[in-house]
Amino acid sequence: MKLASLKRSWTIGVGLACVGAIAVTAIVFSTQRVMDELLYQDAINDGMAWAQYVVDTTEGLSDVISGKAPASDVEEVLGQFSAVGNIYQFAFFSANGELLFKTGSFHPQNEMGTAAYHAHVHEADAVLGADTQMMSKNAAVNADAGMDMHVVSENGDETSTNLMAHAQHLATLMVGDGVVNPIHYAVVNHPVMKNGILQYTIRLRLDQTERFDLYKSMVSKLSILLATIASLAVGIPALFAWRSRNRAEIANQQVHFLAKHDPLTGLLNRRSFLDQLEHAFATRRGQSDQIGLFIIDLDGFKGINDGFGHDVGDELLRQLADSLKFQGDDFTAIARLGGDEFAAFVTFDSNNIDLHELANYTLSSLTGIYEVNGHDVVSTASIGIALAPSDAETAADLMQKADIALYAVKTNGRNGYALFNSGMEKKIKMRRNLEALLRQARHDKSFELHFQPLFDQETREITAFEALVRMRDEKGAFVPPDIFIPVVEDMGMMEELGEFILQEATKTATHWPDHIGLAVNLSPKQFESGNLVRVIRSALEHSGLNAKRLELEITESLLMNNSERNLRQLTSLKELGVSIAMDDFGTGYSSLGYLWKFPFDKIKIDKSFMGDMEHVDAKATQIVSTIIALGHTLEMCVTAEGVETEAQAKFLNEHKCDQLQGFLLGRPMPSEEIDGFIRKGQLDEAHLKIVS
Repeated sequence: MKLASLKRSWTIGVGLACVGAIAVTAIVFSTQRVMDELLYQDAINDGMAWAQYVVDTTEGLSDVISGKAPASDVEEVLGQFSAVGNIYQFAFFSANGELLFKTGSFHPQNEMGTAAYHAHVHEADAVLGADTQMMSKNAAVNADAGMDMHVVSENGDETSTNLMAHAQHLATLMVGDGVVNPIHYAVVNHPVMKNGILQYTIRLRLDQTERFDLYKSMVSKLSILLATIASLAVGIPALFAWRSRNRAEIANQQVHFLAKHDPLTGLLNRRSFLDQLEHAFATRRGQSDQIGLFIIDLDGFKGINDGFGHDVGDELLRQLADSLKFQGDDFTAIARLGGDEFAAFVTFDSNNIDLHELANYTLSSLTGIYEVNGHDVVSTASIGIALAPSDAETAADLMQKADIALYAVKTNGRNGYALFNSGMEKKIKMRRNLEALLRQARHDKSFELHFQPLFDQETREITAFEALVRMRDEKGAFVPPDIFIPVVEDMGMMEELGEFILQEATKTATHWPDHIGLAVNLSPKQFESGNLVRVIRSALEHSGLNAKRLELEITESLLMNNSERNLRQLTSLKELGVSIAMDDFGTGYSSLGYLWKFPFDKIKIDKSFMGDMEHVDAKATQIVSTIIALGHTLEMCVTAEGVETEAQAKFLNEHKCDQLQGFLLGRPMPSEEIDGFIRKGQLDEAHLKIVS
């Protein structure tokens, strides 16, 4: 019963809609006729008035008509009439219907129309008069009388085959092509009579395009008004029925879509994606059916949000989502899990897909420079991949394994992909334990500073101590700095830790003799905020340490990224009075090039050139001797670190390396041991023999 009622209501609604449509059609047809009548009356009134004005005011026109004077005598005057009115062509016919002369032509107002006009200029006369006739007031009469108003001769001239046409006031509405004639124009025939005898005929062409648009606008408004009235009478019930059903359907579709998709990117949401992944597990047919899950994370997205704003971040996510959608045929499902994390999985047979190839393609599609709201944003991504059934038997377990693979990529430098293996779980556990240790050390302020001495090669005296940060594990053993420092940087703690090192080291150095300096390593992360100069100035002011005693060591990687900005900060540091050393010299790709960009005070030869054997490697000796010579040529101090054997010390002494540092000469020590070490004044006898 309810269904029948709904059908009945729908049938009535459709019937009312049909009635309304018929009424609207009738209104449109009627108003179109009104517009045609207006255009016709406008053409008659305008054309006849202009034609008579030409006859009354143009001197010498009768002489031109009779052939006593050339047409050029009146062309200029007629051109002036065209300039102030909507007439673009005059044609004059003799009493017997011959074309005497004509002047003027239509010129399009836009560049495309002008180009077309010039291309067809030689065809213009042939096309004139061949336009489509829309409506003629005398159409029926002309048809009955056999009148042919516009005939084109073989040479392209317009003529007439019916003399009666020249003796009548006629107007015809035409549609042109916008090149030879306007889109809408009228041809007006005006006979010039004297004592009831036809002398000649003037035929004008009027551009009615502008008025057509005006009348069309007016008639459209009238049509809308009448149609509205008709709709109120018969169409509103049908309209309400349709709108109600349409809105309900759209709302239902939106609710259904948002329940399964991410509103920002249009990709699947986490819940819907997991449902599809679980369905893929449930429908697997055997070991040959495999599932490859990709967990994708954007690198440095927080920095993009912080640096450019969340509107730029959101737009970048949309663009990257579009890049993933482009791979729709490669994946079974693609989703945005939240934030800057995406996921995709593919069901496949191991014989028909190469996961490495798919991973490389996905990575390349997400890597590049994106134009976002007027900003050039660099995007890279990290991808963790896990396989079922080899890595996991459930969807939840597969997600966890892919997350572990993703974590491995991020800890190894980002911008890459990795397939899960069992060794990753052990590394992840170790990494998380290390992160917990670092958080505890920050909370307890339990980081320690040790200091390693540097010796002058010539005087054998201590010239400086290098500050080195240390951290103990839960058993009290030291964690190697090359293990925990990269994690500190990844956790965003480097700026805080670096400030602690500077504050504590400068305080400690104030208790040393004035000729002994302090060397402190700087991480590239400390340059990112732009606060480094302020931090160092504050450390010097609070400790009272002379800036000339502070040496800051940087690595080449600092200058490889945003070098101009970092060079400006280094210049500001130099202005404080501190010295700048390039650490690990010779290990980068362009260390030599950076020596020209910034006036370093010192270069430190990386310990990797020293070797760990009794005898120094031959190639290494050539490199080291060259670096020492280069440093001296540039008037820079040269320090060799990693000196651990007597052979190394003797070699460096022979080549006049300015400073030596290494376990052979002095290991890192806590601050409380430094006073006793300094009191020795110089190296002991054993060491004197080594370096002499």
